[in-house]
Amino acid sequence: MSPVFCKMLIGDMSPALLAGLLYLGSGLGLQLVLFFQRKNSLHELAHLSPRHRLKLIGAIISGGIIAPLCLAFGIKYGTASEVSLLLNLETVATTIIAWLVFKEYIGPYVWTGKVLILIGAGLVVLKAEGGMSFSTSGLLVICACIFWGIDNNLTRDVEELSSTVLASVKGFAAGLFSIFLALAFTSGLATPSQISGALAIGALSYGLSLVLFVEALRKIGAARTATFFAVGPFFGTLLSVALLGERPPAAYWIATVLMLAGIALLYLELHRHSHAHEEMAHAHPHIHDEHHNHEHPEGEVDLSHDHYHVHRPMSHSHVHWPDIHHQHPH
Repeated sequence: MSPVFCKMLIGDMSPALLAGLLYLGSGLGLQLVLFFQRKNSLHELAHLSPRHRLKLIGAIISGGIIAPLCLAFGIKYGTASEVSLLLNLETVATTIIAWLVFKEYIGPYVWTGKVLILIGAGLVVLKAEGGMSFSTSGLLVICACIFWGIDNNLTRDVEELSSTVLASVKGFAAGLFSIFLALAFTSGLATPSQISGALAIGALSYGLSLVLFVEALRKIGAARTATFFAVGPFFGTLLSVALLGERPPAAYWIATVLMLAGIALLYLELHRHSHAHEEMAHAHPHIHDEHHNHEHPEGEVDLSHDHYHVHRPMSHSHVHWPDIHHQHPH
């Protein structure tokens, strides 16, 4: 929904400034949540391993700086309905990167769904007036989706940080950097109402959704999380009609049906086979189950808790997703 509200808000504001304010808003909103949770984000960052620190930096640069700038310029020069639909390409980029680089298992239902989403995106980005040509705003959104695909896969592996701390750090870093770029190299300052509006959109649409997104990344893997997440842009398309009075062409509605069909295919997937778990040690929120059967000095703990723990080698068969415990080859 954020592209619609941003389109209503942006006016003469620099796209870079808008991107910065959105991410700064997410960081501020999540920092307030951490305050009430009495969590110390600096303490978690100080204990981050070098390997995860590099992945966090890569995620901030790709998904917190480059991608939002591309999206902000796409919003500036395109329609909200076009931008909303093309954001579904993030799920395609995430899946291809997860498969090629991070060796995540991608089943036939997922691949078929991606093909349908790609066909739908082609109907949106290709303009037929005077011959087939690419929309500049559409290409900018595609670039944003590619960099967010990189970000999603890197973020999935930074399991040493809680999802709220991770999202807050990314928000602050990306927001401050983009605002600096906007003030240094662009013109068009924002009014107080634009600033407060962008911060509010960032806190709710970026901050809250990013926390939920990170949790899903760790539980069902990057490719499937991005596919479920692709439901969001359809609400943006409907809002662009209701609030902005936009009238998307017929091709956009055909694209919507194709993309929704691609997402629906994921519900047909059932992945089960015998697999082995190697010994590993890490820290993340968990409950005691067949993968977490360690003991506590104070006795059994029923609620979700977070601490450093060791997984012993084991082999079994059950329905599973490519989460942080199921990264085995196929």
